[in-house]
Amino acid sequence: MFLQTNGVRVMTSRKIWGCIGVVILIIVWWLFSLLFSDLVIASPLQTGVGLLRLLNENEFWGHFGITLYRFVVSLFLGALMGLVLGIWAGFEERVKWLLEPLNWILMTLPPVVLVMVSMIWFGMGSLQTIFVTSLLIFPLIYANTIAGIKAIDEGLIEMAQVYHASHSQMIRQVYLPGVYGPLFAAMGLSAGMGIRIVVLAEVLGASKGIGHAFSLARANIDTPALFAWILVCLFLGGGINGLLFAPLKRHLQHWREQE
Repeated sequence: MFLQTNGVRVMTSRKIWGCIGVVILIIVWWLFSLLFSDLVIASPLQTGVGLLRLLNENEFWGHFGITLYRFVVSLFLGALMGLVLGIWAGFEERVKWLLEPLNWILMTLPPVVLVMVSMIWFGMGSLQTIFVTSLLIFPLIYANTIAGIKAIDEGLIEMAQVYHASHSQMIRQVYLPGVYGPLFAAMGLSAGMGIRIVVLAEVLGASKGIGHAFSLARANIDTPALFAWILVCLFLGGGINGLLFAPLKRHLQHWREQE
């Protein structure tokens, strides 16, 4: 009971301080908007008006929808590749050595370079955006999956083997609980990183999407619209985390406690 109460207090305190942090950021943003021209920094009020204007335009939902599609598909493919190969490399050292050069290249290569190369290979559009984003999400999921596998207590594995646990029981009760913590931490980071990469790829090589809308706003010197699209990106990344990953993580924690 005490632990539950303490956990609720920590969560409440975290939300309160998080809200205070948001308010401080908005105040700082407003102060900077007073120091510079509207063409340089749109105020929070101007950005809000710009966002309402965007929401009333039919083109907004087209740009938002295609970016959401590219983001979700990229996140799924990158996470799937990272999870499968990470589990394999976690159990087989030779696979890890084999994939080290590829992992190093993807971790080191600037995203803009990969975007330009993919434009030559696939042209402009969804394919090159999904290709680049999924490849750059892969290393983060891959590394955290391996870390989760390596962090599993050897004594726990040996105990399960002594009691002749089946392969499915080993996966459900030993390996998955060890992996899902680092995996969901990586997924949360991947959501933010994925949005940035998708938008970058769209700015350079797409004729539709939030990135293309950024380019149009910049070309038209429409600073409120530019800042409004920034808010849309933040809401999109936060929404994926809050509506998908957080509930799924709670469900897995509940499932683990029942197991």
